[in-house]
Amino acid sequence: MKHIAQYLALVGVALLLVAPAPAADKKTARTVPQQKAEKKVAAKEITAASMISKDHSEIPQGVSCVDCHEIKLDAQTTATEVWLKGDNIKYKAGEGIMDAEQVRQEIIKILGGKKQKRTCVLATSINNTPLSTTADFVLDPDTMTMYGLHEKGTTKLFHIMQNPRVSLNWHKEFETWGDVLCVQCIGTAELLDGSSSEMEKVLQDVYPYEEMAQAMKLEPQVAREMVKKSMLMTKITLKQVTVNNSAFEKDGKRKYQRWERK
Repeated sequence: MKHIAQYLALVGVALLLVAPAPAADKKTARTVPQQKAEKKVAAKEITAASMISKDHSEIPQGVSCVDCHEIKLDAQTTATEVWLKGDNIKYKAGEGIMDAEQVRQEIIKILGGKKQKRTCVLATSINNTPLSTTADFVLDPDTMTMYGLHEKGTTKLFHIMQNPRVSLNWHKEFETWGDVLCVQCIGTAELLDGSSSEMEKVLQDVYPYEEMAQAMKLEPQVAREMVKKSMLMTKITLKQVTVNNSAFEKDGKRKYQRWERK
């Protein structure tokens, strides 16, 4: 009996070793390679009007579409696209559109070039909390880059450190419906300090710090060193600029025109 019991025990172990693993639920079973592959798959681009599909994976609390997807805005979701190139009251689709260089030149006329600053509204955001502040900026037309000077330690600078995506707006005071002029800029910001050779070059060639020196009755070189020590410079690389100018219509063009960096 003892030998039989030992034999049965050995047979049982052998069966365990060769027996197939329990069948997994087909809906949830995924191999490690499959799981790794799934993690590499990027979320597809969607429009702002997209609805969650029935087979969409579970969404954790606090997560929104923009956290995973690139949101595409088109004529169905924003009136601006219709005014820019679609069918509207005055133009058929594709009519009245300026070429990119012509729009760029118009932007330079409105915002000015080197040593010509404009007081703009700068919009920043962090943790879904927006902030708008007024600040002086100057456009370098050679690079289509905006530069501004700001005191260290301000809220907008902390925003930019965490989230470099910004928007900038300048407009003429609205007086009548037929006389509108405004510029909306979207770009990426970075901060330059006094040790930056680029900041030194911009102060020399682009930003009109001389106005501040004159107002404070300081020698230009003294004012420049003071700026480099106590302020940070914002460099905004423009990606998209939209202009609304009623005067364009006098030349048979749409009042809404857009320049985009290629």
